[in-house]
Amino acid sequence: MVVEMKLKRMLIEFMVKHDLIPARIKWRKSASGVGRLFNDVFHMLSKEDRRKLGELMYHWGLEDADKIVEMLGIERDLHGCAIALLAVNSIFGIKSHIVKESDDEIVIHVTKCLWKDKRGWTPEVCASIERYDMGYFME
Repeated sequence: MVVEMKLKRMLIEFMVKHDLIPARIKWRKSASGVGRLFNDVFHMLSKEDRRKLGELMYHWGLEDADKIVEMLGIERDLHGCAIALLAVNSIFGIKSHIVKESDDEIVIHVTKCLWKDKRGWTPEVCASIERYDMGYFME
């Protein structure tokens, strides 16, 4: 048992030293950290500053939408923007999918959020981040 623990420790140390930590572990920790940072900052702000943060998120969404649409090689139409949003959601640990689609409306449901169990995470915090999502659908 002691030999096994030493071997495991040596293997982990080797992985850290040579930057061999699996990307999924790095991603999960990074995405989780982004959510924690956003949540903590949100709760430090006044109502007016929270509104300003929402506007900032909206403008970031506008800017990022063009980059994601170009990177994925998709159309900058309603469906393309929805696909771009699903892609960004997955990057940040949010599982979502299209549940309804017509020519003028797409309904996206979020089924899992990496941040939902974070201390202080509230619907108000989620709504603030939603402003980023709204930026994806504006031109």
